Amino acid sequence: MPVGALTDARFVDAEVRLAPGDLLLAYTDGVTEARGGPTELAMFGEDRLRQAVASGAGLPPAALVERVLQLVDEWLDGQPHDDIAILALAAG
Repeated sequence: MPVGALTDARFVDAEVRLAPGDLLLAYTDGVTEARGGPTELAMFGEDRLRQAVASGAGLPPAALVERVLQLVDEWLDGQPHDDIAILALAAG
């Protein structure tokens, strides 16, 4: 939920501990709902996102984000799309 979008929104704190070598990837629905591919209507989807992340295993966070963005952009092939944002954090 976008912060500040709803006046009665409720939020809770959550703690996530990443072990050395773990990576947290946060993304907007614009990534998984990007429409493209052969029919220009299929969504990029969670399975393709998992494959994209797996194909970049071991990359530094910034490089992984670039890799995923590249694959989404190729999927879109110039089609209009919703906003796309990705954040990757790695444990040191």
